Amino acid sequence: MTNVITYNNDKGLLAYIQFLADRALKPRNGNTDPVFDFEDALDQTEMAQLAVDKLKKIPEVNALFAERWLPAPFNLDDLAKLPEGTLGNVYANEMKARGFDPYFYKKVPVVDDISYLKMLWRSTHDIYHVVTGFDTDGIGEIGLQAFVLAQTPIPISVMLVSFGMVMTSLYQPAKFQNLMTEIARGYRLGSQTPGKFIAQKWDQLWDVPVNEIRGHLGVNYDLTTS
Repeated sequence: MTNVITYNNDKGLLAYIQFLADRALKPRNGNTDPVFDFEDALDQTEMAQLAVDKLKKIPEVNALFAERWLPAPFNLDDLAKLPEGTLGNVYANEMKARGFDPYFYKKVPVVDDISYLKMLWRSTHDIYHVVTGFDTDGIGEIGLQAFVLAQTPIPISVMLVSFGMVMTSLYQPAKFQNLMTEIARGYRLGSQTPGKFIAQKWDQLWDVPVNEIRGHLGVNYDLTTS
């Protein structure tokens, strides 16, 4: 008889429920470890493998998987010296203005395609904010996750979009309409952007103007702002 995934044995579902409970009970203090721990718990889900399989059908992304490319180390002060409006300059200035650490993410050893995809996404995530124009606040983050979901259906983006809807509806209902507007905008922008963000070697674009990158990838600038 075929094994049936149920509430009691589905590790992905149980991890999601635990994540919801933990984040509802604990104050937000900027600690992102629970997000990465949750993503790690989704490694063995069917969706994680399906995401890898789908991405590897894109030649440019498949080449990254084969190479195991990750961004070269960089220094924000060095990037900030690049010409105004370039990706490196804008990225560095925004990260410094917000007091963000570009290496905030949890590192995992790259031992297979799933772990590589996680490190690829984690190490380039903040660049997505710059190029898409989504804010780094809670609603902006979920809007960006909707963009990623449209382009790259990785499990954590699916879960964070649904998580944002659940938590906002329960604890910040007055913001729910704004959240849904950003989710819709993010998904629409991701669907209408032909250039795959996950396929870019972003560290080779530091000295390229952000507007030029948007044009190259086909980002509809009119949709990058509310």
